[in-house]
Amino acid sequence: MIGKTLTNCTNKWAIGGDVGEVISGVNVQPSQIAILTTREGCDEITRNLAKYQIEPPRTVERELERDAKIDLKLLKIWIKSYTARFDVQGSQLDVHGDLQIKVGDWEWGDPLDFEPDYVYVVGVKVPTVPLKVKSELYTGLGWMDRASKIHEAVMRSRHMFG
Repeated sequence: MIGKTLTNCTNKWAIGGDVGEVISGVNVQPSQIAILTTREGCDEITRNLAKYQIEPPRTVERELERDAKIDLKLLKIWIKSYTARFDVQGSQLDVHGDLQIKVGDWEWGDPLDFEPDYVYVVGVKVPTVPLKVKSELYTGLGWMDRASKIHEAVMRSRHMFG
């Protein structure tokens, strides 16, 4: 439903988070839907999904529940983005524009940018955050359990389609 509603978006967007991984064949349990886009994309998506909106777009900074593990040290992770929140048929949808990540006392990273992969979901072509991007991100954060789940999914799909 979201894919159909956003088909004509002029700004780049992609399904991210756990749902993006599930769509791409990764074995994880999603708790909510996340879309990554630009600040302008967040505004455009908000206009398209206005009837589902529960929080208008605003800059939000929050600490993730999971720490990074870098050089055997645990470091806090923060994300900052221009975020709008929706309730789409009982599912929570967060739209993040210009998402940035900060680890420990490091500087904020550049806004996440990538060329999306495309997956068909119930006949609708839906952009997703590429697994390669997520794998690199998880490996950099020391989340080897998540990186290995992506590796397993990639190997399964190569086996099936290779």
